[in-house]
Order: sequence, then C-alpha cells, then structure tokens
Amino acid sequence: MEPVVQTDRLAEKELLISVSGELDLHSVGGLQDALDEAMNERGEVVVVNLGNVDLIDSIALGALARASRRLRENGGALGVVASNADVVRAFEITSLDRVIPMASTTVDVLQRLRSLAA
Repeated sequence: MEPVVQTDRLAEKELLISVSGELDLHSVGGLQDALDEAMNERGEVVVVNLGNVDLIDSIALGALARASRRLRENGGALGVVASNADVVRAFEITSLDRVIPMASTTVDVLQRLRSLAA
C-alpha cells in the first residue's frame, strides 16, 4: 500500500511534508516526488513528519539523506519529526540522526533548523 504524502506550506521558505504508512523500496516514490519539489527552491527549510510512519527502510533513509545534502548545498535544511521507536532506531543505527536534525514535534524541529540557520 502506498503511503499518504501531503505537503503544506508553513511559512515562506518552510514546508511540511507529512507521511503516513510504510516507506520502503516499493512506496518511497511519493516522498521522493515531494522532496524533489522542495529541492527546486533555494533556501527552503523542509520538515518531514514521519510521526505516522510504521516502517522505514534504507531506500527511504537514503532519499532523506540525499535531500538533506542537496537542501544544505542550496542554503536550505531538512529536519525530521519521528516518534515511532522503530523509525527513530533506524536513524540511530545509520547515524543519520547526527546529520539530520530530529525531534518528536514539528515545533521542536523547526526551532532546531532555525537556530542552525542563524
């Protein structure tokens, strides 16, 4: 089953991409499309809310890592909201939690991203 991916503008240059379901090789396309659109903007701050994601695999983690790198190269940033212990653990095992700011709420991630930009 494809995950549900929704993009909302929070403020000028701030996007929220909310995902629910499972993110794996067969379902990462919707997230990748949303990330690609966000990466077309210079200086965009993107928060990916994985709070309703049950499973994430290395393909989806790779898509987030590539998006984070490209956004940083263009003066932007990417952060992740995650509360599911298995999703958080996937970031920890791969050390992506050291590269991509994470928190359990959108507000907390935005504060971290804004402080990095300042």
